[in-house]
Amino acid sequence: MKKYGWLFLIPTVLLTFALPATSEAKKTYLFFGASAAASSHYAYVVGATKAINKYVSGVKANVVETGASVDNLKRVKSGQIDMGICSMKTMYEAWQGLSRWKGNALPDVRLLWLYAVGIDFIVVREDSGVKKLEDLNGKKFNPGIRGSASEATTKQIFKILGVKPIYHIGATSDAVKAIKDNRIVGYVKTGIGTQIDASTLDIMTLTKVRLIPLTNEHTKKILAAIPYISFITVPAGGIKAMPNQPAYTMWGRPIGVMCSKNLPNDLGYKLVNGIIKGKEFQIAAWPAFKELDLVQDPADLTLVPLHKGALKAYRDLGAKNIRPIAIPPEAK
Repeated sequence: MKKYGWLFLIPTVLLTFALPATSEAKKTYLFFGASAAASSHYAYVVGATKAINKYVSGVKANVVETGASVDNLKRVKSGQIDMGICSMKTMYEAWQGLSRWKGNALPDVRLLWLYAVGIDFIVVREDSGVKKLEDLNGKKFNPGIRGSASEATTKQIFKILGVKPIYHIGATSDAVKAIKDNRIVGYVKTGIGTQIDASTLDIMTLTKVRLIPLTNEHTKKILAAIPYISFITVPAGGIKAMPNQPAYTMWGRPIGVMCSKNLPNDLGYKLVNGIIKGKEFQIAAWPAFKELDLVQDPADLTLVPLHKGALKAYRDLGAKNIRPIAIPPEAK
């Protein structure tokens, strides 16, 4: 009783310091699944979180380091995170119950917004002797961050093409160290749009590297097995850090932020508007963000339904000709 009686005697000046904590307690806390901290995609999530925390009232977003796409889908399903970055290909496979998701489909996955059209790069040490994809057979190679879309896609495509490296599994930082130390010949790394990312630039400071492209024969075989995959060709000289690189073709995909349909509709609506208002934070972290049409591209490029609140936001912002696939069943 004495303890509570003392509380009533707290001076007014002290009570004013308690008010922000009361306000903070009323906030909605969101956990935003990113990628490995060494990845440029993690930097994007940090920028997006800044936009949310500034422009979405009543929300406090927190960055969670994860294994990227596949890991984020699993964590959203289990409720460990509220949303996370994910490649469109992986979202589609999970939604439809394809590939690794066979028998374990995630029909509730929904897209909130897009932030990139990414391309994966096959990066190898120049002194590795690897000059074409088939030269990876029997060599130690990292297929992408553990649990990421890059890892899943690389393994899937290499199986289709009969390419059989010895997989070195781990995070980006592990792969970078292993390449520098010549313990593995290379890795697959998603770039920033059509440009190589910070981890590859780090390797290039002291180690000469080579990019391994897909041939026309490769792409035909892949499309026959995975008709929903996309390929991107960067023209000769189009990779700024490698100006002498010939035209380079690799698999690519839109990359966005997904959630469950159970995310409150008003929250999905506010998140989309906040992300668009706070684009300067995201461009600073991920320059390719400025290349997107933030209102129309999600409706045009998605292969899974939009979140109901996001759909309303895009309609209110002027998105046109929204395809049927983008409209979730709960919005019909």
